[in-house]
Formats: sequence, structure tokens, C-alpha cells
Amino acid sequence: MRRKLEKHFLELNPHYHLIYYQLLKEEKQWNTIGQYWLGKEAERRAKCLLNGNIKDYETVTPSDKLYYTKKTF
Repeated sequence: MRRKLEKHFLELNPHYHLIYYQLLKEEKQWNTIGQYWLGKEAERRAKCLLNGNIKDYETVTPSDKLYYTKKTF
């Protein structure tokens, strides 16, 4: 008996597939310059798309709450 393979969410939605790869690139860029919290946010959103969870993907934490600046006294 053969099992019918269903297409993945990203295969059925090329627009979100493109956004998924853009988020992975964004994650790498943020992590490269030491902005790990912004990288984690991009990774979280990419994982939501990978799981087909559009509602959580659209939930965005404002970058001003995640951006880290070195404080000098």
C-alpha cells in the first residue's frame, strides 16, 4: 500500500516560502553583528512559517525592545 505524500505548507504557498528564506538570511545577519535577540526573533518567525503557523508569524516584537546597545558610563 502506497501512502500519498502531502505537500508542505511552504510548497503550497510560494510567497511564504520566499519570506521564510528572507527570515533565515536576516537571522544570520543579525547574529553576525552580535544582535542575538533580533536574530532569535527572525528565527522564531521562520519556525512559525515552517510549521504553517501564520498567526504567530505575524506577531512581531518591536525591534526597539530587542536591539542591544552597549552603554558607556
